[in-house]
Amino acid sequence: MDVAFRKPSAGGIVIPLLVAVVVAPASRADEISYTATTTLFTDVTHTERDSRTDTRGGAGISGDVGANWLSGPHQFNALYGGTLETERSSLATGDRDNLSVRGSSRYNFYQPGGRFDFNAGHTIRSVRNDTGFTLDESAYDTQNAVNAGAGVMFYPGELTTLRLGGQAAKTWAEDDVQDGESQSVEANLSRQVSERSTMFLVGSRAWEHEEDMDITLDSASLGLDTRLENGSFSASAGVSRAESDDFENDAVIGSIARQWQTSLTSTRISYERTQSSTLLDLALAPIPELGIEDEFSVRVQGVTLNDTVTLVHSTQRLCDLCTLNLMVRGSEKENVQTGDEIWEYLAGAGLGLAVTEDKTVDLDYRWQGDALEERSSIDDERHQFTVTYRHQLTDLASWGAAFDTAFTRGLTDQDRYQARVFFTLGWDGMERAW
Repeated sequence: MDVAFRKPSAGGIVIPLLVAVVVAPASRADEISYTATTTLFTDVTHTERDSRTDTRGGAGISGDVGANWLSGPHQFNALYGGTLETERSSLATGDRDNLSVRGSSRYNFYQPGGRFDFNAGHTIRSVRNDTGFTLDESAYDTQNAVNAGAGVMFYPGELTTLRLGGQAAKTWAEDDVQDGESQSVEANLSRQVSERSTMFLVGSRAWEHEEDMDITLDSASLGLDTRLENGSFSASAGVSRAESDDFENDAVIGSIARQWQTSLTSTRISYERTQSSTLLDLALAPIPELGIEDEFSVRVQGVTLNDTVTLVHSTQRLCDLCTLNLMVRGSEKENVQTGDEIWEYLAGAGLGLAVTEDKTVDLDYRWQGDALEERSSIDDERHQFTVTYRHQLTDLASWGAAFDTAFTRGLTDQDRYQARVFFTLGWDGMERAW
């Protein structure tokens, strides 16, 4: 999450912002990195919508707190950020307070060769139904999800592992986003077929309980994971069945992914076909790596058949003092109950420039688009471009300025221009993955 521009998106239950990190003693931790920052800012925002303009002045405070910790079988990853801002409008509508909190955390206990494993996690993120894209993220809902699970490991052979596990989760939010509860059980049989490759057979059943519907999802798949000298390769294929009182649907599922990794570049391309529900994905799916993917809003839908292609690239080859990050994703989603199809697209690009040892400039562009009738015709879209200058005063203090422009076209036509000056105090030692 960008400290310079963190947008309000509160609409549900949030977790208060913390500004301190409790770290285990160094002698107990094998690896640790953490962040704890506080930013004071003031800004001016000009918006245009339907021939109506508004200029607002604002001031506020934001911050991040998080840690990556690994010690023996214990692993903990967390990053939360929050913003509180007060704005005054030129339309004499009075002051407006905006509060937003986003982030995720996960704890894993896993010991190679051990008998048991355990995991628990929490996420808080922006979700939307049919609101369309908006420049006022407070119009989106904020959803919380908590989950926990455990597994038992069996070793029927020297190269074979069988894991039997279960997972439970709960999501909650306010406004129009339904609360949900989910449970799943899974059997995973894996066998190492070579020094670098492992085959696996997975079967699972998941139950989702919403306010007005109970859904059962069964799936089975066979796959291969391979570590290569310059990255990795994985592929899987299987079948899935979704069933409720109102519908049932059988589908072929699968995935294929290739990653290339060098000291200066990283590229990942993948295709995935799944049958699932958004609430089940938000609750039970692994928490994504902290980075740009978490900055895009999530559309809440029912049970869908999803075909998704993703390309992520990061490189430092352009120059010695810059880093380029790119991300492109396209997804076709078919509601298995109604047959309605939606095509969702997103793209992001970021360029970080180290002007001097203590001065940096970041350029970030993000785009989301939805095609509601034809895959090649975008019916609703959102663009955002941000330029941020930062001057590091000391190891723990920096100041900077940022300019942000964003607009939506389609269901709503809005334009926003914002200039911000900020001062940040704290330590940021965590890597943010793309």
